Amino acid sequence: MKTKAITLVSFSQDVAPLFRSSDIEQMKVFGVLLNRYDWFSKPANARLVYAYLSGQRKPRMPLGGPNWSETQLQILLQWMNDGYQP
Repeated sequence: MKTKAITLVSFSQDVAPLFRSSDIEQMKVFGVLLNRYDWFSKPANARLVYAYLSGQRKPRMPLGGPNWSETQLQILLQWMNDGYQP
């Protein structure tokens, strides 16, 4: 019987590419380092970013849109659920 390999969502391959360079630059001013694993992998930081991206907190990010799709939000949520893999 073949066993299917489980692929975890990773920051470098799956999450970081979701952010536009303009998002990264705009948020850096506020100390939000969207492209830095060492910052983003702290659960409180990831949850806060998710809350703004999903509209749970206002203003919804990214400012001026476009809003993240459900697929993009699910990738980020799965990454958090998978244990913040690099």
